[in-house]
Amino acid sequence: MPVQLKIRWDLTMNELVSMKQDGFLIFKTPHVGNWYPNNLACAYLGIHSKVVDTTKGCLDKNFHPHRLIRGGVAKPIAPDDTLIRHALVSQSYEQDGLCVPVGEYVSRVHMDALKKAIPHIQAQLLIDYISEHADLMMRMLACLSRKHLNIWNRKVLANGHTINSTPSSWEQVIRDGVSGIDGCVSGWCIPNIAHILTDIVIDPLVHGNIDQVFELSGPDMYRYVGDLMPQVSAMYDLVRTELALPLPEVMHFHIVPVSDLRFAVPLFRKEALCRLVDVWLQHEWFELDAGIRIREASQENHSSMIRVVAEERRKHAPEFVQAIRQCPDPFYTIEDGTFFSQYDLLDHQGLFIHPWALETSFGKLTDAVRAMRRFL
Repeated sequence: MPVQLKIRWDLTMNELVSMKQDGFLIFKTPHVGNWYPNNLACAYLGIHSKVVDTTKGCLDKNFHPHRLIRGGVAKPIAPDDTLIRHALVSQSYEQDGLCVPVGEYVSRVHMDALKKAIPHIQAQLLIDYISEHADLMMRMLACLSRKHLNIWNRKVLANGHTINSTPSSWEQVIRDGVSGIDGCVSGWCIPNIAHILTDIVIDPLVHGNIDQVFELSGPDMYRYVGDLMPQVSAMYDLVRTELALPLPEVMHFHIVPVSDLRFAVPLFRKEALCRLVDVWLQHEWFELDAGIRIREASQENHSSMIRVVAEERRKHAPEFVQAIRQCPDPFYTIEDGTFFSQYDLLDHQGLFIHPWALETSFGKLTDAVRAMRRFL
């Protein structure tokens, strides 16, 4: 296929940062809202983010954009049934020096907090990205609509409410307008699959001579993107040839699951996190050594060695449990909206990301988080 997908569990965060410095195209596409530590860590390390603002609070259980999460408490600040690009603060937030007045755009509130918490952040709302590349975006959409009109399935009204609909023609899309282009507030919402296509068309064109794209995935994209690849691949070939774009015949699309880069805490929690990681590394060494001892035990001593190891493991468990209780930070559940966000980072300047997490592959990080959760 013209677009070759590969899920990259083998990479480390340190490798990605180094690759970015060497000119590789590396970015993340989180949603606007409350960023959990995984996203804060990526931003802190200089990874560029294209921030999706075509979501609703009632649907977005990861970023809770209609709420403000601070100190483990999620407070509503806007209706949850409005496209967040249109949403205005309807319930003010005033607490401990933070003031969010009624009437502000919710997306800008969240983004402003991120920029204050991480001054060197490289992040851009999707609506701003679309406006910046409006001409090429419209050419792509026109090209796609001639053969794939059914990709259009949602319109947004001026009040931010959305309706499911399908246009009868590209001309109807033009008449109604495309939300985010040429100042259109209402109109057709650019389909998600078209946004994915921009990641492998517009960005490589801007950077020039690019045949590899590395997109960092949260907990969802890497699971569903494979099903979309046949259609994305066909669309890539279509726009490349029909629009005579200087793109490679084959684009390598690397999806990197980074959602378990969880070992990031405010600076005052550094000691607790270091203790947790130390205990984990001791646990890893113990399990490796235990496996060797069991395998190398003679046949007559095999059963007794298993019992010895089991007893040692039992004695070791309380130390691990205590370390997790003292540092439960990495084991947040994003759906419950109690995680450490950019608003907490505003209160506690400075983020500490454990070096072990930066030098460990994402596959091994995911395995480690699963293993640690058994001690919760």
